[in-house]
Amino acid sequence: MSNNITHEGVVIKVDGQRVTVQFVQNSACSGCHAKTLCSSGTSDSARREVVANSYGVSYEVGDYVRVVVTSGLAWTAVLLAFVVPMVLALICLFAVVGTTGSEIKGCLATLVLLGLYFFILWMQRDRLERKTEFTLERLY
Repeated sequence: MSNNITHEGVVIKVDGQRVTVQFVQNSACSGCHAKTLCSSGTSDSARREVVANSYGVSYEVGDYVRVVVTSGLAWTAVLLAFVVPMVLALICLFAVVGTTGSEIKGCLATLVLLGLYFFILWMQRDRLERKTEFTLERLY
């Protein structure tokens, strides 16, 4: 179980095998005594919803469940959202500045490349969502 990431939530919709769960995701600052000094007005929590396959288990609206996702999937998300764009940005920046000698052109080219990368990632969201498997565990 230690290789999984879990969040507890409440079933808000059941549509056949598809169960929609809403959970409150607390920020890392919520337990800090100095959060009012540094949080710059951000919310302590955000409501999130995920859709999971019930795999034949019967759930009803209002049931308390634990949403489980494997840590390997989380690392894939980190890779796609942070590592790949950072590497692309550095390569683009150094390549354009090295060839043109202009830092402004390098920055603009990097911004265009990152915009294109995230647009392509956004266009592939359905495909990525199909690879995302959330499982549910009923809480008693």
